[in-house]
Amino acid sequence: MLYVDDSGSVGNPGEEFFVLGGVSVFERGIYHLIRDCDECVAEFGIGDGVDVELHGSEAYSGRGRVWGALRSRAEREEKIQLALDLLARPTPAVRLFAVAVNKEAVSPRDPIELAFEEICNRFNLFLQRNNNRKRTNERGLIVMDKSKHERPLQSLARHFRVNGATWGQFRNLAEVPLFVDSTSTRLVQLADLVAWATWRKFEHQDGRFFDKLIPRFDADGGVIHGLYHAKGNGALDCYCPACHSRATR
Repeated sequence: MLYVDDSGSVGNPGEEFFVLGGVSVFERGIYHLIRDCDECVAEFGIGDGVDVELHGSEAYSGRGRVWGALRSRAEREEKIQLALDLLARPTPAVRLFAVAVNKEAVSPRDPIELAFEEICNRFNLFLQRNNNRKRTNERGLIVMDKSKHERPLQSLARHFRVNGATWGQFRNLAEVPLFVDSTSTRLVQLADLVAWATWRKFEHQDGRFFDKLIPRFDADGGVIHGLYHAKGNGALDCYCPACHSRATR
């Protein structure tokens, strides 16, 4: 299962990047990660844990009823870090994915569609590698937060299923994405934190939340496949973890 959420605004000219982030969890690990996340949130001590939604931008800026009541940004950042620690630990059942799109550099392509195609492709290749290694035939499923992007992405996913994408058919994906309310699933909330931490890194060069996650992105042979920086053709050399891992291979 790949849980996906986004960060950054496509329509905001003041922002350079749009990001999709994802948390991939093997089915037997889902219960344990949700339980650990619930316990982590309960220890925050900022109200009923059920009412506390992990949302990177809201927590960082102190927006909303729950996070707005916590006036200290240092305390809010500490709680974000505690939640990210759940993903930073070396858990074999969990892999991270993110696509950071430089909106202007990839124009006129739609950054949402580009990011979605890339994250589908990278999840599909991850499943293919696993199947080849274990000699299995497992399929994956993508779960996304309900948003204004739902309808176009459903249509795009159907197009991929019938006609293929840039890299061919996503044969290891079982179905088009399922869309859920992020308030009801901790794993979409964790995906939001991955997307937001990646966005902070690329948009503001703030790696305080992102850097600990680098070893958890899907990688093979020293190349980080789970993290992709879409910077357009003719861009200058980039030394972000994704680009650097490819340049050295």
